[in-house]
Amino acid sequence: MQIVVFLAILGILVGIELIYYRRHAFDDVDLDVHFSTSIANFGEMIEVIEISQNNKKLPLPFLILRFETPMVLEFQDMTNTSVSDYLYREDMLTMKPYSKHTRTIKARCSKRGYYSFARVNISTSDLLLMEKMTRDFPNSASLTILPELVDASALKTLLSITFSDVMQRRTLLTDPFSFAGIREYQPWDPMKSINWTATAKAGDFMVNTNTSTSMKQVSIYVNLEYYNTKHSTSLLEKSISLAYSYILELVKAGIPTALYTNGRDIVSGSPVISRTNCDQSNIAQRGVELARIDLDQEVFSFPQILEENAMKSSDEFIVVISAKHDGSLIPALQKLKRHASSLLWVMPAYKAAPKPEIDSDLISNYYRWEILGHD
Repeated sequence: MQIVVFLAILGILVGIELIYYRRHAFDDVDLDVHFSTSIANFGEMIEVIEISQNNKKLPLPFLILRFETPMVLEFQDMTNTSVSDYLYREDMLTMKPYSKHTRTIKARCSKRGYYSFARVNISTSDLLLMEKMTRDFPNSASLTILPELVDASALKTLLSITFSDVMQRRTLLTDPFSFAGIREYQPWDPMKSINWTATAKAGDFMVNTNTSTSMKQVSIYVNLEYYNTKHSTSLLEKSISLAYSYILELVKAGIPTALYTNGRDIVSGSPVISRTNCDQSNIAQRGVELARIDLDQEVFSFPQILEENAMKSSDEFIVVISAKHDGSLIPALQKLKRHASSLLWVMPAYKAAPKPEIDSDLISNYYRWEILGHD
């Protein structure tokens, strides 16, 4: 009889313990998973930081933390990580009363884009390990990986074409009596512009800059329409990288720059267009805008973007970056050439790919930017 009573009391206690854990296991439990930075460069090593806290007297025998990340984050430690369309990370720890656990995991950013954590949850159980309980936690961490930078040597021809047009005009129209500031010497700067006092202080050649009576703007138009029937995106990614690297060089040279694309922002779905001049104060924002382009969404009409923007001003150097070289693009470029004072069509292409036939009226405005690889 005593054994029966003992077992009955034990069963009641076990039931009470289980019910109590069901109701209060996740009380005052905090979970946070975030990146060490919100904006990272392509190829940069960052950290994923896990912070979990148990802010109550009730101990948790174990805590399993799970979260899902995109494949573009290459974890240096793949322990407890499963791979499918995403990376699924799972870590287990013990949470004593009023305890906190922090863990950092190094990861390499391997692809441009905007990413966020999803499906962050934790699991635990009662002290007797009779039942497993799971709860989802809200998480707002996001990471923007900037486009890959193009090697400076690969930009040499494009920059030479640009500077021969824009810089020549600036030299002719510079006001010699209006001082704008001092910057580092660039190969195209005349020797007479060197500021020898500033050069001696900086230990490197520095030049005076003057304001221009009429500064010619470079307007970059990036066409992200599919360029083959397979709907490949590799050359579209190269186009975005080229545009970003090109803008950085133009800003470094002090050339006003605007950006127009027919790609959609991954969050808002709106076209990625920046009509305002790009300079040192907003160059980071241009990188973020290009990083957030979603190539899986349907693009806007590129000829329409040219019609609405490039046709409004004739006093600018227009650079069209487009791997696509057929369809409605050619008539749009022919029309634009009749209107624009300066036009350059840059076509990213693989070196081994056959060269397309370019209409004679566009051949002088055409530059094939060749890269290694294939689709």
